[in-house]
Amino acid sequence: MADKTSSRRSDKVSIHITGMTCTTCAATIEKGLTETPGVEQASVNFAAEKASIKYDPAKVDLAKIKNTVAQLGYGVATRKSIFPVSGMTCASCVARVEKTLSSVPGVISASVNLASEKATVEYLEGTELADLRQAVKEAGYELGHEVQALEGVTTAVQRETRALRNRLIIAAALASSIMALGWGPPFVGKSYLLWALATPVQFWAGWRFYRGAWGALKHRTSDMNTLIAVGTSAAYIYSMVAVIFPGLFAAGGLEPHLYFDTSAMIITLILLGRFLEARAKRQTSEAIKKLIGMQPKTALVIHDGQEREIPVEDVQVGDIILVRPGERVPVDGIVRQGYSSIDESMITGESIPVEKKVGDEVIGATINKMGSLQFEATKVGKDTTLAHI
Repeated sequence: MADKTSSRRSDKVSIHITGMTCTTCAATIEKGLTETPGVEQASVNFAAEKASIKYDPAKVDLAKIKNTVAQLGYGVATRKSIFPVSGMTCASCVARVEKTLSSVPGVISASVNLASEKATVEYLEGTELADLRQAVKEAGYELGHEVQALEGVTTAVQRETRALRNRLIIAAALASSIMALGWGPPFVGKSYLLWALATPVQFWAGWRFYRGAWGALKHRTSDMNTLIAVGTSAAYIYSMVAVIFPGLFAAGGLEPHLYFDTSAMIITLILLGRFLEARAKRQTSEAIKKLIGMQPKTALVIHDGQEREIPVEDVQVGDIILVRPGERVPVDGIVRQGYSSIDESMITGESIPVEKKVGDEVIGATINKMGSLQFEATKVGKDTTLAHI
């Protein structure tokens, strides 16, 4: 979730890191970010998969930070969406809108097309769309509602899981063949066949380990990827030398053994573990996404005695919101008028509705069961209870 605050010279942002498998991964990312010019402080939490970064925006931007994480062999969870933009008349307008969008906390990149009047924005998970619209409005233009989500965090996770599954299937098939041939009778060219089968497992299925090890090496550190890359490479290279130059072993009175099955099975088993972990995370992500989907899209706000329906993203702290029987509470707040009972089972697990009167707190996305309520919004956007979950 993006959470960026500004001081006179530095900004602070919290980003969601993907691809970490152990605390050493977190330490590698932390060291790599700390060594990046412009980054003043970096702290990575493996359990939360979050990196808290304090940096100088004059020296480094979010795109550079994302690229640094990618070079280390990990990823940053982002969203990419298309928005309609109105009010542009020339190329200068395009440049102004792009600069305005890029200055919004959490935005990594922004590209605006004058002909189609569309803006393609890549931003960190948790960035408020209302902030984008407000910034563009202050610049003299109008940013419409999201018309297309090119890629969300869930989509990226699903794509990564599919790619991992495909590599696992092929690696498992090849590794199983190598194991079967290894236990089978010898025949002419058997060693070369084993070599041929092990090569794609080593350098295609296992490429992620080499990429991660190289990223760690560039920052003079090591992690689990380093261990896997070095261990499997030693078995693979030893076996390759035994196939090409068997005379070297014969001269020393040794029998040339092949360990292609070892390197292939190690990579396959670790990929299996990574796949199971990625699938578990995807299922958790989907469950949370369904929970977030329970939040209403609009809210009935009372201004000067008039009821007006607005997008929930536009609700501001202090707004008075009306909730009728059977409707969901749009944001967190405090009851100012009315009496009702609210089903909070999605948050607390308690099936019995909770009575609410003036002064009581209500939670966004819970269901109003009986009477009408008017409440004052106290937490909106990323500050709501649902957003924190």
